[in-house]
Amino acid sequence: MSRDVASGRLRRLRARGRRPVGEARPREDSLRPVIAPIAGLVVAQFVAGLSGTIVATALPSILTSLDGTPGESTWIVAATILGNTATASIWGRLADRIEAKHVVQAGLAFFLVGSVLAGIAPNIPILIAARALQGIGLGGILTSTAATLAGLVAPRQRGRVNAFMATAQTTATLAGPVVGGIIVQTSWLGWRWCFLLSVPFAVTSMIVIAATLKVTRRPVEPRPADFAGMILLPTAITALLIAISAAPDAGDHPWLVWVSGCLGLAALAALIVVELRASDPVLPIRLFAHRRTSTIFIAAFAAGSVMFSGSVFISQYLQFGLGLQPAVSGTLLVPMAIATVVTGFAVGRFMSRTAKLRPVLLFGSITLVLGNAVLATVNLAPVPLTIAGTVLLACGLGAMTQNLILASQVSGRQDQAGSMGATVLMLFVLGGTVGLVALGAVLTAVVTGLMGDGASEAEAYLHGMPVLFAVSAVAVVPAFVAVLAMPAIHLRSHVEDTVEAHCEHGA
Repeated sequence: MSRDVASGRLRRLRARGRRPVGEARPREDSLRPVIAPIAGLVVAQFVAGLSGTIVATALPSILTSLDGTPGESTWIVAATILGNTATASIWGRLADRIEAKHVVQAGLAFFLVGSVLAGIAPNIPILIAARALQGIGLGGILTSTAATLAGLVAPRQRGRVNAFMATAQTTATLAGPVVGGIIVQTSWLGWRWCFLLSVPFAVTSMIVIAATLKVTRRPVEPRPADFAGMILLPTAITALLIAISAAPDAGDHPWLVWVSGCLGLAALAALIVVELRASDPVLPIRLFAHRRTSTIFIAAFAAGSVMFSGSVFISQYLQFGLGLQPAVSGTLLVPMAIATVVTGFAVGRFMSRTAKLRPVLLFGSITLVLGNAVLATVNLAPVPLTIAGTVLLACGLGAMTQNLILASQVSGRQDQAGSMGATVLMLFVLGGTVGLVALGAVLTAVVTGLMGDGASEAEAYLHGMPVLFAVSAVAVVPAFVAVLAMPAIHLRSHVEDTVEAHCEHGA
């Protein structure tokens, strides 16, 4: 065989993706050219995760410094969640129409401005507005990171990259409470650095992405955007939450409760009408007519109501009620973060062996109720019961959050998996926002009433927190009832049924 013929054959084999016999297998180093932009995205993921947990142990110090109320502390957290939820769909639409790199940079820019404003905020209203800007930025970062990676990394390499992203998210979640406590407790830093600390990370990520990330956007078929739903949903939720949070002080501002309540109900009614007619609704209301999806949605909303209460309210209990230092209270929240990760891995292994999902959801809903019940008796042994209750809450959330999304995805058609999962995640976050503000209103009413009767601030928090978590335990019971009413979900049989359905359709 001549050299030209042999070389031509080798070229044809390689063009077909085949390796000639005897030729060494190439090293798996295809990530090297994109390590720098991936590092920029990992930093963005880290700063997004850190911002969600670092504030928990700083809230009591913020309230003391800016003369805030317990109800306002919940809005410091809820504003970021609302900003994220309200804009996530819009960011997603933008990522479909323009280069995802620009969406990530825009999200980082919003987050950067919000962080600076939060760090220099002179009062609570400006701080809440700055936190909302942070939430808008987080919506852009979290929504477009996955889309950016999809255009940057081949599918067979994406698992390795996802490991980096998961590590950054877990590290930020675990470090947040402790770092926040240390920052607050260090007098030369103060609580403002809980927000300003994110600035150098965000700037670094923006510079690295701008200099190294080059992604060619693939043409996609545009879908009609439900802009009316995107506007009405956050309007309804925000107005109703303002009415709920202002209700304990309705005697001072009765007009605020009535105006915001009526606006929220009107926006909610319009939202239902719009979503029933939309071809691609933000909130697929029609799916509530089906038993399996309706129980999944109810469970997600009810379980989400305790998503943030463990970290936000327990920090106030430990610092205002027990008088613990911020760093100590942050350390006591670390077992909660660890339990979330460990539970996620444990239930994942269980499902891979048994292909059963409903027992995991039952376990999660039961532990959520038990965790709140334990925290309702926290004064009997404050530190041990605080750790036990928050760990139970973390186990429940670790078992339910991702697996309710999985349940929704396997309960519908294959082409609905993305929208179903997004709906469940949105309901989880909405439930968390509603729960946070509603429970904050309960805490404000109880603490204000006790202090009006002559109790000190510490006594008011010591007696008010058990009431709050007793209410929270009742609020999460619908999640347990919904899981009980949920039809059995067997993952393996669903996959087989799906394959058979596709085969029949193809035939």
